[in-house]
Amino acid sequence: DLSQFLSGPFCTMNLADFGAEVIKIERPGAGEGSRAFGPFKNGQSGYYTLVNRGKKSVTLDLKKGQEILYKMVMDCDVLVENFKPGTMERMGLGYDVISKVNPRVIYMAISGFGYTGPYRERGALDMIIQGMSGLMSLTGDPDGPAMRCGTSASDVFTGLYAFGAMSAALYDREKTGKGQFVDVAMLDSTFSCLENAVINTCVFHKNPQRVGNSHPTSVPFGTFPTADDGEIIITCSRDAAFYNLCRALGREDMITDPRYSKAEDRRQHKAELTEEISKFTRARTLDECAAILEAHDVPNGRINTMTMICDDPQIAARDMIVEVEHPVAGKYKMAGSPLKFGNYPETTYEPAPMLGQHTQEVLKEYLDMPQEEIDELLEEHKNMLKK
Repeated sequence: DLSQFLSGPFCTMNLADFGAEVIKIERPGAGEGSRAFGPFKNGQSGYYTLVNRGKKSVTLDLKKGQEILYKMVMDCDVLVENFKPGTMERMGLGYDVISKVNPRVIYMAISGFGYTGPYRERGALDMIIQGMSGLMSLTGDPDGPAMRCGTSASDVFTGLYAFGAMSAALYDREKTGKGQFVDVAMLDSTFSCLENAVINTCVFHKNPQRVGNSHPTSVPFGTFPTADDGEIIITCSRDAAFYNLCRALGREDMITDPRYSKAEDRRQHKAELTEEISKFTRARTLDECAAILEAHDVPNGRINTMTMICDDPQIAARDMIVEVEHPVAGKYKMAGSPLKFGNYPETTYEPAPMLGQHTQEVLKEYLDMPQEEIDELLEEHKNMLKK
C-alpha cells in the first residue's frame, strides 16, 4: 500500500479488515501525510488510526529503495498507489516495470482524473472533485450556494470502487492467471454516483435545480418540524406509501383529493401538501410522530446528531462502533466495517501501526535481508529524520 490520505487507505483498510496482510509503505521520518491530521490522542492522529488500522508500516524512500520494493512486489498480490499519473513511472515503479517483476500483480492506480484525458496530470483533493463532478451543484438549498457534502464523499466513493475493482481483478486472476492494471479516477467515481441528475441532464439538456432536502419528483419527501423542535423525515415515493401517510394523519380524505391522489398531482401541489403534513407534525413530539408513522408503515426517520447515532441501539447491535487499543494512543473507538459475512461472523480489528513499526520484521522475514543491511537502512532513515 503506497497510498496516502483517504481514497487509497480507505480501500486497503477494507482489505485489512478481512484478513489481508497490508504493508503500508511510508516516508522515513514523517510518514504519510495524514499522520499530521487531527484530532490527536497522546500525539497520535485519529484520522490516520482509522483508515490505517490493521496494517503494517514499513518506512522506505521510494526514490532510492526501488530494489527493495521490487523484492516485496515479487510476492504480493496487489499494489495500490494514489499519486498523480506519471509519478510512479518517474520513480521506476510504473506498471510496465512492476508487471515484469510480478506478472500476476494487480496494480491499482487511484488518481483524481485517471490515466487518460486532458486532466490526467492534474492533482485533486476531495472538495475539488465534489465541485468538478457536479455533486456540489446538487447540494444545498434552492436559493443558497452550492455546498460540499458533510463528509469526504468523493474520496470514499473512490475507495469503495477501488475495493470492488480489486476484488474483481483478483477473481479474474484466479480464472486467467494474469494480473492487470486498474485505473480508478475520483472524478469518474463521483460522477457515476450522481444517478438521476446525470440521466435528467442527458435527456433534457438542462441543469437540475438544487432541491435541498426535498426531491425533484417525489412528494412528500423531506423534513418536517415537530413540537419539541426536532425534525422528522417523511418520504413517500409510491402512492401506497402516501395513502398510508394519509391514514396516519387521520386524513383519509386526501387519498381521493384530486390535488394529492397521484404522484404528479402531489408534485404540482407540493406547498399545500407540505403545510398539511406540517400541521400534524408540529402538534406532536418527534417520538410521537415516529411512533404513529411507524405504526402505519410510512417511511420515516429522525435527523440524528453524531452523538445520537453513536449511541443508537441499531448501531450497537450491528457492531458498528469498535474499540481497539493502540500502544501509544491507548483505547479508542471508531466505525466498524459494514460488511457482514456469514462464514466470518466476527471481524477482528487491529490498531494502526506506529511509523516504521514493521520495517525490520518485513525486511528480515519476507525479504531475508541481512541484518547489517537492515541496520544500515534504518540508520539512513534516522539521518533523514534529523535533516
